[in-house]
Amino acid sequence: MLKLIQNEWMKLWRKKATWIMLIMLIVIVIGMAGLNKWISSKYGSTEDSTGGTVTIENAEGKDAPKLSWKEQEKAIVAENDKMLKEDGLSKDEKEDLIEQKSISEYRLKNDIAPESDMSTESFVLNSSGMLSLVTMFVVVIAAGIVAIEFSEGTIKMLLTRPVKRWKILTSKFATVLLFGIVMAAVTWITSTIIGFMLFDTSGESYLKWNGSEVVEQSIWLRSLYLYLISSVNIFVTATFAFMIGSVFRSNALAIGISMFLWFMGSTIVVFLSKYEIVKYLFFTYTDLTQFVNGYVIVEGTTMALALAVLSVYVIIFMVISYIVFTKRDITA
Repeated sequence: MLKLIQNEWMKLWRKKATWIMLIMLIVIVIGMAGLNKWISSKYGSTEDSTGGTVTIENAEGKDAPKLSWKEQEKAIVAENDKMLKEDGLSKDEKEDLIEQKSISEYRLKNDIAPESDMSTESFVLNSSGMLSLVTMFVVVIAAGIVAIEFSEGTIKMLLTRPVKRWKILTSKFATVLLFGIVMAAVTWITSTIIGFMLFDTSGESYLKWNGSEVVEQSIWLRSLYLYLISSVNIFVTATFAFMIGSVFRSNALAIGISMFLWFMGSTIVVFLSKYEIVKYLFFTYTDLTQFVNGYVIVEGTTMALALAVLSVYVIIFMVISYIVFTKRDITA
């Protein structure tokens, strides 16, 4: 099996398109860092982690009124207190307001200023959003790794080897997953290196509300956690694309359907939000950061439910892929 995976891995990196994806990813991460640095130097920082006043330059080139971070946090506490007294708030809305208020109170009590927008830690923390690009690249690989064998006519030679078909398919799927891991790692490493080069380190902690109290957490551990749960989207979407490519033997069809559901998934969820079935659609949970950031798309859903639903879909996708691939007549 390891030999099969090694062969697939070598075949993958012999293609120019694979290297182009890698280079594009690195260039875009560096470009985003440069853009953030330029915005910071042109318009000023929106936060000051030193405990001083905040200077914000507006689009007209004029400085907006200066507020200390403590004044900002006090305003958040007062506003949230007011909103919590209103009727008609959902459970999730109340929890979100309580979380914001508790974190602001913790900052004031312990003299902890908000994290700077333009620190190394903040840039790495926010770089998890770049995994959307990684998802697109992995889908391209997943969709084509089987389908291209059919389109190029190499599938007959591949399947006539004295190796069971399920092992061949497993090696291809493992290669897709390995590619996703490598691309996610490259994103994090590049973000960290360029973050240290362009921004100052803050040594700040991430404040997290655990439901009963505010706890301090390492921003670096937080960034790795965000990368981990964001990678679930890569895994599930890639598995779907892999299934479509294996079943229909069409690279373009697999990429097209996967990208359509990926881009339109949130719209479909909103459209079906009034129906119970929306809780059991896999694209409702392709963004697990919703449970971490407190902005749940469908009320009543949880991380546990999301993982359970996604697990079922992944099993279904893989079962279909294996059944079709192992039973297919290669002369057809």
